[in-house]
Amino acid sequence: MEEQLFEDLTDRHEQDKKAVDLSELFYDLVFVYAISQISHTILYTENGDIPLLNFIKYFIMTLVFYTVWSYQTTYTNRFGLIRAKDLFFLLFNMFIAIFLAISLKGDIRSVFDSINVCIAILFISTSLQFFLSLKDKILAHDRFAAKLFGTIMLISACLATAAIFATGPFMYGLFITAILSATLLPMPFRKRIQLSGVNIPHMAERYSLLTIIMFGEAIIGLTEIFDIKHLHFTYPILFITLISLFGTYWLKSNRLIQKENYSSGLTMTVAHFLIILGLGMVNASLVLNAEEPVEDSFKIQLMHAAFAFFYAGMLLTLQYSHEKFTSDRTLRIVIPIILIISFIIAYFTRHMPYTLTLTGAVTTTVIFFVYFYIYKKKHPDIEKED
Repeated sequence: MEEQLFEDLTDRHEQDKKAVDLSELFYDLVFVYAISQISHTILYTENGDIPLLNFIKYFIMTLVFYTVWSYQTTYTNRFGLIRAKDLFFLLFNMFIAIFLAISLKGDIRSVFDSINVCIAILFISTSLQFFLSLKDKILAHDRFAAKLFGTIMLISACLATAAIFATGPFMYGLFITAILSATLLPMPFRKRIQLSGVNIPHMAERYSLLTIIMFGEAIIGLTEIFDIKHLHFTYPILFITLISLFGTYWLKSNRLIQKENYSSGLTMTVAHFLIILGLGMVNASLVLNAEEPVEDSFKIQLMHAAFAFFYAGMLLTLQYSHEKFTSDRTLRIVIPIILIISFIIAYFTRHMPYTLTLTGAVTTTVIFFVYFYIYKKKHPDIEKED
């Protein structure tokens, strides 16, 4: 029995690739559903704009689900195998995450205790996985990473539990501290964590698949806008916006990223949080632009903030790119300039019909062709390596 539960993982750094198991993709579904539900909080407008509290809720709850998902993915990447105990924890966490997702439908004050109970259980479950990995035969650096992540999860679970019994502002303070602890505490140990290192091909594929499912949710968002009985010329333009965003992400993920090294993976985690945050806001922005009575200036700010989050995440992933592409500063300069120009044009023409639809499509299409140019023309040798 001991040999089945605990394994020799000392050679994991010698693996060129770690396959993504179907159980991991199954696990992703509930988290994408939850994040898509969270983005709906932006759709409630008051006096032509969205209350700041809704944005804060969107940011924090997206961070909650993303943190839980990222720690589970980090465990699977480093220590996870297709064995009974790993599958049990994966499915158990998925079961609890369903209740966490359901709780988002109510007013946050009325379901606050339920949210904290679910978060505490998920953090404790993930902490146990890291501590149990110490039973496996692993290298010293991996042992440090397992202890660190397990301890951080346990601290965050204790803070979430304390929030259940606190009252007034303290309960919200403890809740936010629990989430920020899980998110930020690994940062000071980045160099030590890098010695343990995640398998970049596996991690890149996991984040890419989660992002692709998020793009699918954005496509579903278009179905709330499109009306087969009243076809409109803006429909293909809206579709082009999403396709351009996806095309840019596809070029980055499948062509320009270097997948032959181990690293801490922290930058990739932060980058994809920004990408997913941006995609949720793009989805909300498209729906608001088509259906809700929102002020023109606010719609422009929301859409360009969504683009800023998405492309900031894209730029953060440059450190995982091919060496020649990593040293290329074109994107770091060109993309912010394009977004600024787009915002200025959209703002000064905000009262013209279809301004946001047209500027959004043009902006994303231009950025896609910038990526395409760098891949095809500026660094054609990368294409030959593929």
